[in-house]
Amino acid sequence: MSLSSISSSSLGARALSLFWSPIMQTCSVSSSPYGRTHVWKRRSKKLPNPMVPVFPQRLVRVDGSTIVHYTTSPRSVIRLTRDTTNNPLWNASRFVGMDEEEDEVTGRMGRFSRRFGGLSGQKSDMDWMDEATGETAAADARSKSG
Repeated sequence: MSLSSISSSSLGARALSLFWSPIMQTCSVSSSPYGRTHVWKRRSKKLPNPMVPVFPQRLVRVDGSTIVHYTTSPRSVIRLTRDTTNNPLWNASRFVGMDEEEDEVTGRMGRFSRRFGGLSGQKSDMDWMDEATGETAAADARSKSG
C-alpha cells in the first residue's frame, strides 16, 4: 500500500493529520559539499545557567566601624588590621613626624646624635682657649658688675 493510495476516507481525519504532520521541517538536500554534518539543529540547553552564590559579609575596620557587603566568599566576618585609617600611604599627614622620631633613635643619624649629642655648636671656636686661661671668668665678672 503506497502513500498515494491512502485516502482521507479510509483513515480518519485525525489519523491522517498525525501521519502527515512533520515534527520538524528540514531541508533534506544540502548545498554544502560536506553534507549536513556541520549544520547543527538548535536545541534548548539541557542545564540552566549556573547561579553564583552571594553571601553577606561583615567587614570590621580598625576603628570599630562595620560595613556589610555581599561577596562570593562564605566567610561571614572579616576583621581588618590595616585599612585606610591607619595606613601611612592613605594618611600621610598623620605619620609625618614618625620618620623623624625614628631617625633620632635608629640608623646612622641616631648613632651620630648619640655620639655627638653632648656637644652643642653654640660656643665659638676660641672659647676653649679662654676657659683654659681663665679669661672667661674675669669677663663674666666684669659684665655683671658693670
